[in-house]
Amino acid sequence: MTRRAYPRVAAAAVAAALPLSIISIIGAAPAFGGEAQPVTAQASGEKSAVPTSQYSGTAQINGPFPTRAEAEADGYIDEAKAGWRDYVYQAEDGANAEKGTSWSAGERYTRMEELKVTSQAMGGREIPVVTIKAKNNPETAPTIYLLNGADGGEGGANWLRQTSAVDFYGNRIGNVNVVIPMAGAFSYYTDWQSPAASLDTDAHGVGTTQKWETFLTQELLRPMEDHLGTSSGKRAIIGMSMTGSTSLIYAEKYPGFYDAVGSYSGCAATSREASQITQLILDRGNASFEQMWGDPYGRVAYGNDALLNAEKLADQHNIYVSSATGLLGEHDMSSGDVLNGNVFGMRIPLTDGFAIEAGSNICTHLLKSTTDDLGITEASNNLVYNIRNAGTHQWGYWQDDMWESWPVIARGLGFDVTEAQRQSTDAQAAHLEANPGMGAEGSTPVSSLLPAFDAVEQGSADMADIRKLD
Repeated sequence: MTRRAYPRVAAAAVAAALPLSIISIIGAAPAFGGEAQPVTAQASGEKSAVPTSQYSGTAQINGPFPTRAEAEADGYIDEAKAGWRDYVYQAEDGANAEKGTSWSAGERYTRMEELKVTSQAMGGREIPVVTIKAKNNPETAPTIYLLNGADGGEGGANWLRQTSAVDFYGNRIGNVNVVIPMAGAFSYYTDWQSPAASLDTDAHGVGTTQKWETFLTQELLRPMEDHLGTSSGKRAIIGMSMTGSTSLIYAEKYPGFYDAVGSYSGCAATSREASQITQLILDRGNASFEQMWGDPYGRVAYGNDALLNAEKLADQHNIYVSSATGLLGEHDMSSGDVLNGNVFGMRIPLTDGFAIEAGSNICTHLLKSTTDDLGITEASNNLVYNIRNAGTHQWGYWQDDMWESWPVIARGLGFDVTEAQRQSTDAQAAHLEANPGMGAEGSTPVSSLLPAFDAVEQGSADMADIRKLD
């Protein structure tokens, strides 16, 4: 399963093809080019790992809502940011009725929940959290925390809409719980240093300066796992794009608290010159790096830079890290499973998808060279790198990562690795059978372009949504 990183010269080759704006940030950055300087917990203000028994667990969990109508009537989130409800509740026309069960329009699925969780650390802010409860052995099921990308799941780019996570974790695996926060856009799921008016509150206007790390690592876990009814104590955290760096920094700050960690297409470097890349995401939330972590060369920023703190991964096991080169791969082609003949849809992977993933690829090579030098490897820590020769920054590859990382995650959660590999392989094969794309037929210019023209003429919302990056 593991694809070894090719020589470092490959990263330089990709950098040569990047836009000048990206090169100027990555190529000349001391944070990237020099030896990483570890930051001590005292200097950075980091929290050390804390046993679960000492976590405050102050989050209040309300729910689940029995019907979509009741969830919407509560009004704690903007309905425009809750498209993920389409995957939690049954449609009014029964089009997405749960197979083999009687159903009523608008009722939630049997093992899926929308929970309203109140954070004391964020001043009583109410946060939507979706769960997929274990089908088998719920009393001993471990828990996987999935973090959405830059938009926090508030748009169309979330695990429910863009992947088969519900089927894979909920049915094929069946004996894990899944927890997905559905808020936190452009937050890096970190503790902010000062308010950001555009990001701090829920739909009722309630909330204070964001404290997502405190919420996720201290407030939520005990109440959530009690609610799920599990005594396992085993858990994993997986992030992608923006939160690919979040999952790594949590692993460094709280080594061993998570039994397995996944980081898909993230950038471990976030401070110093790399803060300019971080700011590109914060711009989308009308916020600044200084509001989040203060001085890009300061202690808080350094303490949240996963590359600078890479030596702390020595105390974490079962880590999966992925990236690709940014070159077009199977999910980016008009004939592939995602676009299915739509050449017009290739515009985003050819531009933004290439540039962002190429940058992520350089970050990942730098992280790998650092962990290799530190002796943190697959042999010592089950730290697995999956660096693809082709692929852009999009959900098709993160769904692949969901499958391909499962043996690493499963090992940390105490499952049989051979069985996990079979589950991964079977899920990929089933997806390809159900989504074959257009193959050679879709590769011809005329047959590929016709669906694109139709989509433009009709203003297809689905076409736009499928290309969301994160």
